[in-house]
Amino acid sequence: AQKIQVEAERTGKPKIDRDKIARFLATVRHPIAHMDFETVAEAIPRYGGMRPYEQLPFQWSCHRQETAGGEVAHHEFLANANSDPREDFIRSLLDVFGNLGSVLVYNRSFEDGRLADLQDHFPHLHGEIQGVRDRLVDLMIPFAKKWYYTLDMHGSYSIKKVLPALVPELSYSGMAIGDGASASAAFVALRGETDPERVAEVRHQLLDYCKLDTWAMVKLLEKLREVSRP
Repeated sequence: AQKIQVEAERTGKPKIDRDKIARFLATVRHPIAHMDFETVAEAIPRYGGMRPYEQLPFQWSCHRQETAGGEVAHHEFLANANSDPREDFIRSLLDVFGNLGSVLVYNRSFEDGRLADLQDHFPHLHGEIQGVRDRLVDLMIPFAKKWYYTLDMHGSYSIKKVLPALVPELSYSGMAIGDGASASAAFVALRGETDPERVAEVRHQLLDYCKLDTWAMVKLLEKLREVSRP
């Protein structure tokens, strides 16, 4: 990995392994659901059955494409900050995802872990949740393994670095909420917020941030397809 980075520094040229990217893309099947979660972890569990510092999912975004080259539809969920979000979170997710096609995530271990937690909390939904887990595909892999690497990634495979490197017109820079830690803090702050205008403003910011995460995945998948062609 370091050699690839050094060569990119020396030559200024991207490193693209088309064969490995093509094999990865062959595992992705329509309909494709690009999925991202936002969570908060607190020392003192807020709701029944939770462990200290267990991640509590409160928001998801999904960009769904039924067919190759087809329109991309956006779906989203953001919980009320003052109630247990878990069941509404997972039921709304299952309603959108169906039981066919790939579910793309960026860093599979995170979303998969949250789905496993929800299986523990809602055993009656275990099979349906497992159906989503079985279809997870990690879009981070081609970048983490440096099958596609450019100088502008600065040695990172974080989506925050990969996105502006490959899709310069999109960036998290300048967003009111531009990272997961800020999203968690903003959601917690909503619990004590009494100004309805401020609540609406923060919720809009949270939705914008999570939406960009999954739209970024749509554009990165397009870029992988583009460079995989001979």
